[in-house]
Amino acid sequence: MIEIKFFHDVLCPFCFMTNIRLKNVLKDFKGEVRLKHKAFIMISSLDDLKAIAPTEEDAREVFKNEFSILKRYMKDYDPEKPISKGKIGYVWSLPPLMACKAAEFQKGDEGHWEYFTRAQEKFFLEGENVADDQVLIEIAKEIGLDVERFKRDFKSKEAKLAVMEDEAEAKAMGIRGVPALLINDKWLIRGLQTEDYLRKVIEDLVKNGEPKAVELKAYWEQ
Repeated sequence: MIEIKFFHDVLCPFCFMTNIRLKNVLKDFKGEVRLKHKAFIMISSLDDLKAIAPTEEDAREVFKNEFSILKRYMKDYDPEKPISKGKIGYVWSLPPLMACKAAEFQKGDEGHWEYFTRAQEKFFLEGENVADDQVLIEIAKEIGLDVERFKRDFKSKEAKLAVMEDEAEAKAMGIRGVPALLINDKWLIRGLQTEDYLRKVIEDLVKNGEPKAVELKAYWEQ
């Protein structure tokens, strides 16, 4: 069994694309790959965001630039559409990442994955503020979580600690940005990769147990 740890942030457009590509690839490797989801904070506080975006309109411009990245990979994507709703302003990383952990508490890594995917869709496609409590609760309802338990968990010390533990693990592996894929706690793949490359890596490891057809570097070599 291959284990892939996917370090990501809900607010990361490159993580959005990596998530889509991983889903497409891993459906062909059921029972051979276990995907674990790891939180990584890009915007650590509202103060950090306000330092570069003094007004909510400034913040929308910041996120519009981030959303525009998706135009490179999604032919019909229009960043104006979600931004024009006016709901995205002061959005930061910790609330949606804690919500992903609350989903994980109930349904394991599959729950985390489902919640993370829906949160990113809400943000990048529907223009919702995924740091807003009501949006996070609505996602929990949509994916069939026990909502009352979710309400207790998504702001809990346990959820925050789980995020902080993932951050500490990323730091120990030399991960300074996302997306990042850590395979079998050894080989590290940084940044957005093509589906073809991801498939070749997994096929290689499934067949050989270690990289032979594809060159990979251990995290300590990077």
